[in-house]
Amino acid sequence: MSIQKQDAASIKVAIPGVSGVGKSTLFEKLVRKAKARWKFLFDHKHGDLARRFGVSACFTVDDLDASAERGGYVIFDPGRMYPGKPDDGFKFFCDYVFALCSVFKGKKLFGSDELDNLTETSRDPDELLVILDQGRTFEIECLFIAQGMNSINNKARKQFTEIFAFRQGDANGVGWLVDKGYDADALMALKNGEFIYKNLNTGETKTGGKAFQPKNAGRDLTGL
Repeated sequence: MSIQKQDAASIKVAIPGVSGVGKSTLFEKLVRKAKARWKFLFDHKHGDLARRFGVSACFTVDDLDASAERGGYVIFDPGRMYPGKPDDGFKFFCDYVFALCSVFKGKKLFGSDELDNLTETSRDPDELLVILDQGRTFEIECLFIAQGMNSINNKARKQFTEIFAFRQGDANGVGWLVDKGYDADALMALKNGEFIYKNLNTGETKTGGKAFQPKNAGRDLTGL
Protein backbone atom coordinates (compact mmCIF):
# COMPACT_ATOMS: atom_id res chain seq x y z
CA MET A 1 0.00 0.00 0.00
CA SER A 2 1.32 3.44 -0.93
CA ILE A 3 1.34 6.47 1.33
CA GLN A 4 0.06 9.46 -0.60
CA LYS A 5 1.57 12.92 -0.54
CA GLN A 6 -0.55 15.50 1.24
CA ASP A 7 0.63 18.62 -0.60
CA ALA A 8 -1.33 18.14 -3.85
CA ALA A 9 -3.27 21.14 -5.07
CA SER A 10 -6.98 21.20 -4.23
CA ILE A 11 -8.66 21.42 -7.63
CA LYS A 12 -12.45 21.12 -7.82
CA VAL A 13 -13.98 22.56 -10.97
CA ALA A 14 -17.63 23.24 -11.79
CA ILE A 15 -19.14 24.07 -15.18
CA PRO A 16 -22.65 25.52 -14.67
CA GLY A 17 -25.02 26.78 -17.36
CA VAL A 18 -28.19 26.10 -19.31
CA SER A 19 -28.46 23.32 -21.88
CA GLY A 20 -26.85 23.71 -25.28
CA VAL A 21 -24.31 26.41 -24.45
CA GLY A 22 -21.17 24.25 -24.69
CA LYS A 23 -20.67 22.78 -21.22
CA SER A 24 -20.14 19.21 -22.47
CA THR A 25 -17.68 20.37 -25.12
CA LEU A 26 -15.64 22.26 -22.54
CA PHE A 27 -15.84 19.30 -20.14
CA GLU A 28 -14.43 17.02 -22.83
CA LYS A 29 -11.56 19.43 -23.55
CA LEU A 30 -10.66 19.77 -19.88
CA VAL A 31 -10.77 16.01 -19.33
CA ARG A 32 -8.53 15.41 -22.33
CA LYS A 33 -6.05 18.06 -21.15
CA ALA A 34 -5.93 16.74 -17.58
CA LYS A 35 -2.60 15.16 -16.69
CA ALA A 36 -3.96 12.26 -14.67
CA ARG A 37 -3.00 8.58 -14.64
CA TRP A 38 -6.65 7.67 -14.09
CA LYS A 39 -9.73 9.51 -15.31
CA PHE A 40 -12.77 8.23 -13.45
CA LEU A 41 -15.99 9.37 -15.14
CA PHE A 42 -19.59 8.63 -14.20
CA ASP A 43 -21.57 8.01 -17.41
CA HIS A 44 -25.29 7.98 -16.64
CA LYS A 45 -26.49 9.48 -19.93
CA HIS A 46 -26.80 6.38 -22.09
CA GLY A 47 -23.10 6.02 -22.87
CA ASP A 48 -22.47 9.63 -23.86
CA LEU A 49 -19.06 9.90 -22.20
CA ALA A 50 -17.87 6.50 -23.43
CA ARG A 51 -18.66 7.60 -26.98
CA ARG A 52 -17.03 10.99 -26.54
CA PHE A 53 -13.77 9.49 -25.37
CA GLY A 54 -13.88 6.42 -27.61
CA VAL A 55 -13.57 3.82 -24.87
CA SER A 56 -15.72 0.97 -23.61
CA ALA A 57 -17.90 1.70 -20.61
CA CYS A 58 -17.68 -0.38 -17.44
CA PHE A 59 -20.95 -1.99 -16.30
CA THR A 60 -19.77 -4.26 -13.47
CA VAL A 61 -17.21 -4.27 -10.68
CA ASP A 62 -15.08 -6.70 -12.70
CA ASP A 63 -15.16 -4.27 -15.62
CA LEU A 64 -14.10 -1.44 -13.33
CA ASP A 65 -11.27 -3.44 -11.78
CA ALA A 66 -9.91 -4.43 -15.18
CA SER A 67 -10.09 -0.86 -16.49
CA ALA A 68 -8.49 0.58 -13.36
CA GLU A 69 -5.61 -1.88 -13.66
CA ARG A 70 -4.91 -0.60 -17.18
CA GLY A 71 -5.14 3.05 -16.20
CA GLY A 72 -6.40 5.87 -18.37
CA TYR A 73 -10.17 6.24 -18.70
CA VAL A 74 -12.37 4.36 -16.24
CA ILE A 75 -15.94 5.16 -17.29
CA PHE A 76 -18.79 3.66 -15.28
CA ASP A 77 -22.27 3.27 -16.77
CA PRO A 78 -24.69 2.46 -13.90
CA GLY A 79 -27.45 1.18 -16.19
CA ARG A 80 -27.01 -2.51 -15.38
CA MET A 81 -26.12 -2.41 -11.71
CA TYR A 82 -28.51 0.41 -10.84
CA PRO A 83 -31.24 0.50 -13.53
CA GLY A 84 -33.30 3.64 -13.21
CA LYS A 85 -31.35 4.75 -10.13
CA PRO A 86 -28.36 6.80 -11.32
CA ASP A 87 -28.10 8.55 -7.96
CA ASP A 88 -27.48 5.21 -6.22
CA GLY A 89 -24.96 4.33 -8.91
CA PHE A 90 -23.18 7.62 -8.25
CA LYS A 91 -22.93 6.86 -4.53
CA PHE A 92 -21.42 3.47 -5.34
CA PHE A 93 -18.96 4.95 -7.82
CA CYS A 94 -17.84 7.62 -5.34
CA ASP A 95 -17.08 4.90 -2.78
CA TYR A 96 -15.33 2.75 -5.40
CA VAL A 97 -13.17 5.60 -6.71
CA PHE A 98 -12.14 6.79 -3.27
CA ALA A 99 -11.16 3.28 -2.20
CA LEU A 100 -8.90 2.89 -5.23
CA CYS A 101 -7.48 6.39 -5.06
CA SER A 102 -6.48 5.92 -1.43
CA VAL A 103 -4.17 3.12 -2.57
CA PHE A 104 -3.07 4.01 -6.12
CA LYS A 105 -0.25 6.56 -6.40
CA GLY A 106 -0.47 9.35 -8.96
CA LYS A 107 -2.89 12.02 -10.08
CA LYS A 108 -6.53 11.10 -10.66
CA LEU A 109 -9.49 12.92 -12.14
CA PHE A 110 -13.06 12.30 -11.01
CA GLY A 111 -15.97 13.78 -12.93
CA SER A 112 -19.56 13.62 -14.08
CA ASP A 113 -22.26 15.46 -15.96
CA GLU A 114 -25.44 16.72 -14.24
CA LEU A 115 -24.08 16.71 -10.70
CA ASP A 116 -27.18 18.60 -9.56
CA ASN A 117 -29.34 15.63 -10.64
CA LEU A 118 -27.19 13.11 -8.77
CA THR A 119 -27.29 14.76 -5.35
CA GLU A 120 -30.04 16.29 -3.24
CA THR A 121 -29.91 19.76 -1.74
CA SER A 122 -31.77 18.46 1.34
CA ARG A 123 -29.47 15.49 2.00
CA ASP A 124 -25.72 15.61 2.50
CA PRO A 125 -24.02 13.74 -0.37
CA ASP A 126 -21.77 11.88 2.05
CA GLU A 127 -20.06 9.66 -0.54
CA LEU A 128 -19.14 12.66 -2.70
CA LEU A 129 -18.14 14.78 0.30
CA VAL A 130 -15.50 12.21 1.26
CA ILE A 131 -13.85 12.76 -2.12
CA LEU A 132 -14.22 16.55 -1.96
CA ASP A 133 -12.99 16.76 1.63
CA GLN A 134 -10.12 14.28 1.46
CA GLY A 135 -9.30 14.09 -2.24
CA ARG A 136 -6.33 16.42 -1.95
CA THR A 137 -4.53 13.86 0.20
CA PHE A 138 -4.87 11.27 -2.56
CA GLU A 139 -4.24 13.57 -5.55
CA ILE A 140 -7.85 13.56 -6.78
CA GLU A 141 -8.99 16.46 -8.95
CA CYS A 142 -12.73 16.94 -9.55
CA LEU A 143 -14.63 18.22 -12.58
CA PHE A 144 -18.42 18.45 -12.76
CA ILE A 145 -21.14 19.88 -15.00
CA ALA A 146 -24.37 21.27 -13.55
CA GLN A 147 -27.37 23.24 -14.76
CA GLY A 148 -27.00 25.64 -11.83
CA MET A 149 -24.77 25.93 -8.77
CA ASN A 150 -27.81 26.66 -6.60
CA SER A 151 -29.09 23.10 -7.23
CA ILE A 152 -25.99 21.48 -5.73
CA ASN A 153 -25.94 20.65 -2.02
CA ASN A 154 -24.31 23.53 -0.14
CA LYS A 155 -21.66 21.36 1.57
CA ALA A 156 -20.48 20.18 -1.85
CA ARG A 157 -20.94 23.55 -3.55
CA LYS A 158 -18.68 25.45 -1.17
CA GLN A 159 -15.80 23.07 -1.94
CA PHE A 160 -15.33 24.22 -5.54
CA THR A 161 -12.17 26.15 -6.33
CA GLU A 162 -12.76 27.05 -10.00
CA ILE A 163 -15.88 27.91 -11.98
CA PHE A 164 -16.38 28.01 -15.75
CA ALA A 165 -19.76 29.79 -15.88
CA PHE A 166 -21.79 29.72 -19.08
CA ARG A 167 -25.06 31.60 -19.56
CA GLN A 168 -27.40 31.00 -16.64
CA GLY A 169 -31.07 30.16 -16.82
CA ASP A 170 -32.56 32.08 -13.92
CA ALA A 171 -31.92 34.43 -11.03
CA ASN A 172 -31.28 31.59 -8.59
CA GLY A 173 -28.38 30.26 -10.64
CA VAL A 174 -26.98 33.76 -11.11
CA GLY A 175 -27.29 34.68 -7.44
CA TRP A 176 -24.73 32.19 -6.12
CA LEU A 177 -22.24 33.19 -8.81
CA VAL A 178 -22.74 36.90 -8.07
CA ASP A 179 -21.93 36.16 -4.42
CA LYS A 180 -18.64 34.72 -5.69
CA GLY A 181 -17.75 37.85 -7.64
CA TYR A 182 -19.43 37.34 -11.01
CA ASP A 183 -21.31 40.13 -12.76
CA ALA A 184 -24.97 39.22 -13.33
CA ASP A 185 -25.38 41.16 -16.56
CA ALA A 186 -22.20 39.70 -18.01
CA LEU A 187 -23.37 36.17 -17.22
CA MET A 188 -26.76 36.66 -18.85
CA ALA A 189 -25.18 38.27 -21.94
CA LEU A 190 -22.95 35.30 -22.75
CA LYS A 191 -23.49 33.71 -26.15
CA ASN A 192 -23.43 29.98 -26.81
CA GLY A 193 -19.90 28.67 -26.44
CA GLU A 194 -18.75 31.55 -24.23
CA PHE A 195 -17.91 31.32 -20.54
CA ILE A 196 -16.43 33.37 -17.73
CA TYR A 197 -13.75 31.60 -15.71
CA LYS A 198 -13.02 32.46 -12.10
CA ASN A 199 -10.58 30.97 -9.62
CA LEU A 200 -12.35 31.31 -6.29
CA ASN A 201 -9.10 31.01 -4.34
CA THR A 202 -7.15 33.71 -6.16
CA GLY A 203 -9.89 35.86 -7.69
CA GLU A 204 -8.39 35.42 -11.17
CA THR A 205 -11.06 36.00 -13.83
CA LYS A 206 -10.96 35.36 -17.58
CA THR A 207 -13.35 35.12 -20.48
CA GLY A 208 -13.15 32.29 -22.97
CA GLY A 209 -14.93 30.21 -25.54
CA LYS A 210 -14.98 29.89 -29.28
CA ALA A 211 -14.97 33.67 -29.78
CA PHE A 212 -12.06 34.29 -27.40
CA GLN A 213 -8.38 33.43 -27.08
CA PRO A 214 -7.41 34.45 -23.52
CA LYS A 215 -3.82 34.76 -22.44
CA ASN A 216 -2.42 32.32 -19.92
CA ALA A 217 -2.26 33.59 -16.33
CA GLY A 218 -2.55 30.60 -14.03
CA ARG A 219 -4.86 28.04 -15.63
CA ASP A 220 -4.10 27.67 -19.32
CA LEU A 221 -7.32 28.44 -21.20
CA THR A 222 -5.67 28.42 -24.61
CA GLY A 223 -7.78 26.53 -27.10
CA LEU A 224 -10.84 26.20 -24.87
